[in-house]
Formats: sequence, structure tokens, C-alpha cells
Amino acid sequence: MDKEPKNENLQAPFNPDDLIGINNLNEVKKYEKFFELKDEPNKVIRVESSGELNRKHKGKFELAELVEIAKGLYKELQEKYGINVPADFFIGKDKKEKDVAYSVVDKIEGKHLGEVDKSEEISKKVEKLYTSVTKYFLDKSKEDGLYLWDICGPSQYVYGKKPGDREEEIYLVDTDIWLNNSKTGMYLVVYWLTRHMSGQENKIGIQFNEARNNIKQFIEQPLPKNISATDIKNIDGIKSFLNNEKFNYDPRSATPDFE
Repeated sequence: MDKEPKNENLQAPFNPDDLIGINNLNEVKKYEKFFELKDEPNKVIRVESSGELNRKHKGKFELAELVEIAKGLYKELQEKYGINVPADFFIGKDKKEKDVAYSVVDKIEGKHLGEVDKSEEISKKVEKLYTSVTKYFLDKSKEDGLYLWDICGPSQYVYGKKPGDREEEIYLVDTDIWLNNSKTGMYLVVYWLTRHMSGQENKIGIQFNEARNNIKQFIEQPLPKNISATDIKNIDGIKSFLNNEKFNYDPRSATPDFE
């Protein structure tokens, strides 16, 4: 009985005719299609079709259910793990009257994490970020359920200010809805996390010890029964990172399968 009010709360508070396309929002995301509102230029709106979301999640969720779950997971990421996510999520229709999901993100004035110059202040904040991200995956590996898998890359974060901020912070701005539930797929996710994290460590010139300890705890857990040769290769890559060894392995896909 309580599902309808929740779905009503997810309805987009704007009309698709009020959206203006943004071309080449930034160098990293040239290939994406984003929008802003005619009367509110401080927001960036991403549109994801119901069909694409259905494909990503193998048709296991209705659109409103999926968006509500994603909204809760991003809220958890901010409230429990201290990762700034200036976004909200809605359902609605696009200009062709097709069902879509909207993520509405505050526009951040700044640079993507990979472009920020080294400083003592940013070094501390980047280390804190990776401590939080690794703790997130360590915790999710111990649970049965959905998790946000695509939150690891520095290009997904901006260091800067949103309207009203007094100082610069790191914000997760790439908030597409792409969830996963695969236990073994998490080895692929954490392997890619170590590759991104290694780049940040090298740039800053320190090791993120607490984050590394989280990864160590993750990799020391008992292996699932359905472990594959590809999973083992990802595990070996994670171990090589922890041992400060080179491991030049590119999986055929950076995307874990949804189970």
C-alpha cells in the first residue's frame, strides 16, 4: 500500500520541454548527453532510458523500483561513508514520451580529480576518499544485496565548489544508475579500483594505508564456490597491487555481470 506514494515522490519536478542540451560539458565526458534547466543553470541533468536500464539490470526491476533503490544507495554512500553526492533521482518522460530516469546533480565549479594539482590539502582529501570507497566495497562484500559498482574512477569526481560552498571539496558527479549484485564480480570492481588508486598514490607520492588495509581485508575473505579463472586473475591483480608489484592486465570487460 505504501508503494504509490513513494513512486509519486519520484516524479520529476520539471517538464522535459524545459531541458536544454549541454554539449561537451567537460573533456572527460564528451561522449555523454547532458542537459540543464532553462531556469536553473546550476543543475546538470542526466537522462537514462528505461530500455537501457532494463538491459543493464536484466529486466529484474520496474523503473520506479530501480530508481528508488539507486537513490537509497547513493544516500547511503553520502551519509554512511562521507562521500559527497550532490544528486537526486527521479522518473518521468522524455520529449518523445518514453519512460526515463533522471539524475539531477549540482553543477560543481572545479576540476576532475585526475586534473587537480598536488597539494597537502587535496592529498588528505583524496586519501580520505579512497579510504571511504574501499570501506564501501569491504562492507558490501559481506552483505547480500545490491551495490554501486561504478564509483572508482578519478574522472567521476570533481574537486571544487557548488553554489553556497565556502571551500573546495571532492564530489561524486557521475551518478548514473548502474547497480550490481555479483559477489564474484566485485573482484573485477576492486581490481579496477586498485588501478585507479595506484595512479592517485603515484601522483600524490604516498600510499593510502587505511584504504590498502580495507582491500587486504577484502581479499583475505573466503573465496565463493563459483570462483572462475577470470576472477582468480582479478584477485592476483589485487594482490600484486598490495605487494607493490606491476600487473599489466586488462580484463575484456570492466563491467561485472548482473546475476
